[in-house]
Amino acid sequence: MCVFRTFAASMVALALFAEPSMAASGTALGVKPQAEADTAGSIRVLTVGADIFIGDNVTTGPKGQVQIKFSDETELVVGPNSALLIEDYLLRSDQSVGRFAINALSGTFRFATGESDHDKYVIKTPTGTIGVRGTEFDFTVGGGETQVLLYNGEVLLCNTDRKCVTLTGSCEIGVYDPSESTIVGNVDHISGRQRQELRAAFMYARSQMPLLREFRFEEALHCFNPGLRSGPMASLAEGTSDGSSVVIKPDPGPDSEPDPDTCSGGGHGHHRHRRHHD
Repeated sequence: MCVFRTFAASMVALALFAEPSMAASGTALGVKPQAEADTAGSIRVLTVGADIFIGDNVTTGPKGQVQIKFSDETELVVGPNSALLIEDYLLRSDQSVGRFAINALSGTFRFATGESDHDKYVIKTPTGTIGVRGTEFDFTVGGGETQVLLYNGEVLLCNTDRKCVTLTGSCEIGVYDPSESTIVGNVDHISGRQRQELRAAFMYARSQMPLLREFRFEEALHCFNPGLRSGPMASLAEGTSDGSSVVIKPDPGPDSEPDPDTCSGGGHGHHRHRRHHD
C-alpha cells in the first residue's frame, strides 16, 4: 500500500510540474497558408485558432504569415519566408509573464509587449539580442544582420560582442551585426537608395493591410509617409467608418524621386493607440 501511495504521489507531482510546458503559450489569430509549427519533429499546419506551444519552431513560406497573441496580451507577427523558435513562456498565477524568450532565426517580424514586466522579454537573433522596454516595433533578420524599426517605446540592441545601442524615437531605425551596433537614424533623415531599401525591408511599415486590426500600429502609418502625420490625410489613412480601406498616394518625403508604394490602414477607430508603460 505504501509503495502504491508513493508511486501515486510521484505521478501527481510529475503531472503538476509537466502541466505548464504542455499548456498553450499563445493562439494563432490570423494565418495565411504556408505556415506550420514543428515540435520535436512533429509538424502541424497552422490554422486560425491553433495553439502555439513552448518549443514550437514556427515557419512560413513565401506567402505565409502567422499573427500570434499570447496569454499576457503580447503580440507577435511572423511574416513571409520567416522562421522563429518559441524558447520559453512562463506564465505566473496572476497571468503575468515570468519569462518570455523567442529566437528569431530569419525573416520579418512585428512585436508588441503585453502586460508583463518589460525585463522579462528576451528576443534573440543570430547576430545578438533585442532588449524590450515596453514597446512596438518591427524587425528583420537576414544577410548577417538584424534591423529594427521602432514605433513606440524603447529597445536595446546588442550584438554578440555586447556592443549596444538604444532606440528611443518613433520611426527610428537601428541595425546590429557581429561587428557593431548602429543607430541608422529617423527615417525622415534617410533618403535615396537607402530609404528605398529600408522601405522594402519593413513590409508592415509600407502597408498594414495583411494584418488584423489589433496587430496594426498607429505610428506605423507615419514612418515612411510624413504627409499622413496630421490633418485630413491622417484620418483618411486609417480607413472609413464602415471598415473599408483607403489607399492614399504617400508623400515622398525627403527622397529625390517619388515613392511608388501606397499605405493602407484598417477601419476607423480600430488602430492600436500608443501604449503607456512605466
